[in-house]
Amino acid sequence: MNKIITVTRKGQTTLPAEVRAQLGLGKSGGVLQLEFNERSGTLTITKPVSLTELSKRISRHIKPGTKPLRNVDEYYQANRQNK
Repeated sequence: MNKIITVTRKGQTTLPAEVRAQLGLGKSGGVLQLEFNERSGTLTITKPVSLTELSKRISRHIKPGTKPLRNVDEYYQANRQNK
């Protein structure tokens, strides 16, 4: 999708309704991440990854049956090698 948007004197703009819908932004708005590449002069706007989505992505890499690490100090003391 390629859209042209207008920027006001105050630096404000409006995202087209179909873009907001595809990003999952409701009528109350939402948060977006903006990245500007100075070298190429391109601006990229993305929806940040939610905590739930991030958790799902990370969980794919954890072996089944792995217990969560709750106390780093206890783990270190229990697993450190005596020198």
